[in-house]
Amino acid sequence: MCFCVPLQKKVSTSFALFALGFTTTVAQVLLIRELVAVFYGNELVLGLILSAWLAWGALGAWWGGRRTNGEGDRRLLAGGLAFLGALPSVQVALARGARALLRVPPGALVEFGPMVAMVILIVAPTCLLGGALFPLLARRLAETGRPAGQAYLWECAGAAAGGALFSFVFIHVLDPFQVAALLLSLSLAAALGLFRPLLPTLLSVLTAVPLLLTASLLHRATLRWQWPDLSFAADSPYGRIVVQARDSQRVFYENGLLMFETQGTFPEEVVHPPLLAHPAPRSVLLIGGGVAGNLREILRHPVEDVAWVESDPLLIRAARLHLPPDEAAVLDDPRVSLALTDGRRFVQTVRRKFDVVILNIPEPSTGALNRFYTEEFFREVRAVLNPGGVFALGLPAAENYWSPELARRNGSIYHTLRAVFPYVFVLPGETVFFLASTEPLPADPALWGARMAERGIAPRLVTAEYLRYLFTTDRLAQVRDALEGTAGVRLNRDLTPICYYYDLALWLHRIYPHLRPFFERVDALRLGWVALALALPVLLARLRRRWAVPLAVAGAGLAGMTLEVVVLLAFQVRHGSLYAQVSLLVTAYMVGMVLGSRWVSGRKWEPSRARRLLRILFGGLALGSAALPLLLGLPLPVAVFPLLTLLAGGWSGAVFPLAIAAEGGEAGRTTGRLYGADLAGGCLGALVGGTFLLPLLGLPQTCLA
Repeated sequence: MCFCVPLQKKVSTSFALFALGFTTTVAQVLLIRELVAVFYGNELVLGLILSAWLAWGALGAWWGGRRTNGEGDRRLLAGGLAFLGALPSVQVALARGARALLRVPPGALVEFGPMVAMVILIVAPTCLLGGALFPLLARRLAETGRPAGQAYLWECAGAAAGGALFSFVFIHVLDPFQVAALLLSLSLAAALGLFRPLLPTLLSVLTAVPLLLTASLLHRATLRWQWPDLSFAADSPYGRIVVQARDSQRVFYENGLLMFETQGTFPEEVVHPPLLAHPAPRSVLLIGGGVAGNLREILRHPVEDVAWVESDPLLIRAARLHLPPDEAAVLDDPRVSLALTDGRRFVQTVRRKFDVVILNIPEPSTGALNRFYTEEFFREVRAVLNPGGVFALGLPAAENYWSPELARRNGSIYHTLRAVFPYVFVLPGETVFFLASTEPLPADPALWGARMAERGIAPRLVTAEYLRYLFTTDRLAQVRDALEGTAGVRLNRDLTPICYYYDLALWLHRIYPHLRPFFERVDALRLGWVALALALPVLLARLRRRWAVPLAVAGAGLAGMTLEVVVLLAFQVRHGSLYAQVSLLVTAYMVGMVLGSRWVSGRKWEPSRARRLLRILFGGLALGSAALPLLLGLPLPVAVFPLLTLLAGGWSGAVFPLAIAAEGGEAGRTTGRLYGADLAGGCLGALVGGTFLLPLLGLPQTCLA
């Protein structure tokens, strides 16, 4: 009996820690997707969500660590686990009601201040409770005679399982409320497992079935809070596609932002200028925008084949169901060949050439989108163009006044294009269109009008008169002068993705114009200043020795988060943003954490020996970070990237239990303090790593930092 009780306690506590890691990780991904679908998905917003998550978690861990002075209370833990499982569905509903609460219509950008407030409030409950439960459960596990570091092992194992299942299974077969229902079932099983070992499995089965049946009703009902004219809504690995039906018009949204609306004339502006600039376009490559009407306009020209690249199959399915029949029929034209793949990867691997290449994707507001606007990508496009071929892309602009932020963003892409194509012509408007070629482009509206008449094309907007206006208006020279006036701007490159930082500055300046001096100063950020800032906690650790281990753990959290972003960016650049493989990288990182934590937790460490090994680990990190840019500069196969993230995760997983051994002291208090430090460091890395360090310093200098 004496043997069975500690064993039962150990098993139930280990399962509770596993459930904690599983629930918090899946809830995190679930809420990130919901908040991005409601608000916006650039690096600052993603960093803000992760930072708020980690900061609240650190606060919860600090509180939980202080609560472990008395005897552990099973009822408190069981109630906390059950409540934790119930929170995700409430938070998803709150996220979907955020726009209604803020009175912001669909498709419009939410102001930064209210958005920050909503994000911080929505993520707080799960983070606080999850952070507080970890040290409480760690103390309970330590009471069974197991090292406190094993708590981290079980929590990481749950996180790895949750991340893998969400990425490869849940996202494809379940809606968000069904995922939340499974989390509730698992948490209830873990809560009851603290009292009776046989009840959890039975209860999880009994509760999961009715919860899954009612979840879909909640999913549809809460979506209508944001989309009153909802006709279609579904999630894919790439985002949420929503279609509104307004009489005969259909409006398509992706992740809360307007993609296109039928009956519009914007596709004419995208397609006709580059095809009219070419004397006889026969083959066209269209990257994105096919369902928005671009295919329809391309096929009005005497083209023989159109290669259309789209990454999200769900968008094609939604278009076939909800586009007007004549527009949906265009998708099946025999001249069109559809490739469901990453656009850049298609360009890198295609074995043919084109007369015209049209890039029709959103502006470089994120690292994933920025890779379509770099010097390296433009060189890849040039390689697939026939002699005299035309490459076209558009960027949001303004008819009259260009702010310095707008000029800097568009100017960077203009000069990056000029570094690859000797001839670049710019058409003004609310969207500026860049036409680039290796041969001189005919800037003659009469010639373009004659080609339009010869091909029998009669657009509604881009008529011969409209073309004559574009070529003769004063704005043509004004736009050219504005772009040429940014000659000192930095070029946009794969390993120095400066344009998504410029886009971030432009976005925030529209809301808060007084932030201009801040972004101008941050733009001057250099490695020396970062090194000086990072030296301060080292000096502090030397002066206050009891802070050394917590600061080291915080540094590990910062470094781990930043290096994961570095490897993900390098992978996207090299192999494309293939969702399953990116999910594999994240899963490999979590598996590495489990292995690293298991290796350390399986041994007993004296504090002095643990400190020595920590020094060795940090020395290894320094050498590995310095060598990483050289490694990532090589043509690495896909398999190398999961191995890199596995090693990084193993390093992160080993640091935490070693730090607990190095600190010694009361298990719950030490675990809570160090877990909070780890989350605080990750919070800083999430906020500044991808948002500022990578675009401003570039990948090599970020690794050195």
